[in-house]
Amino acid sequence: MSPFVIAACLVLGQGPATPAEVRDFALADVKDHTHTTADWKEKKAVVLLFVATECPVSNYYASEYVRLARAFAEKGVLFYAVHPDPDVTAAEAAKHADEYRLPFPVLLDPNHAVTRQTGVKVVPEAVVLSPAGRILYRGRIDDRYNASGVRREVVTSHDLEDALTAVVAGKAPPEAETRAYGCPLPRPAKPKK
Repeated sequence: MSPFVIAACLVLGQGPATPAEVRDFALADVKDHTHTTADWKEKKAVVLLFVATECPVSNYYASEYVRLARAFAEKGVLFYAVHPDPDVTAAEAAKHADEYRLPFPVLLDPNHAVTRQTGVKVVPEAVVLSPAGRILYRGRIDDRYNASGVRREVVTSHDLEDALTAVVAGKAPPEAETRAYGCPLPRPAKPKK
């Protein structure tokens, strides 16, 4: 993927301050199984990775999603991929997850019920939650990409991993929020009349 194409889809994840918590969480996965906060009771943290099938930045990070999920699963962290695009069907999201070998549930949020609560503005963007739904971290995976679309060869800041390491150790993340760069968040599905 050329830097120009990536730069064309990159937007700065800016907006209001991070919301304090996710109160209503009930999303169906690609197999039509509903996931709720009841699934989080025995976990140390929950990670929502907002992804898109057509975003080159989101797809580039797939191997990092997998690495982090495997590294933190044994430490009590639950991962989900969340597709906020109302045009992505369950079949397309499942095919995408298979193609990128995502080892965690893939959820659909076409109405932005959860997306809106997290304050996410771009894909990819990560949100780390406490088991009670309190937002502990929101932002980029790492500093691989910047606002101009330039991809660094060497990552110097592993923001999501650092946040998870701190949370698992019972500490606050080094930063509660970082700017995420990626593709624009699609508009939610229009309400049915």
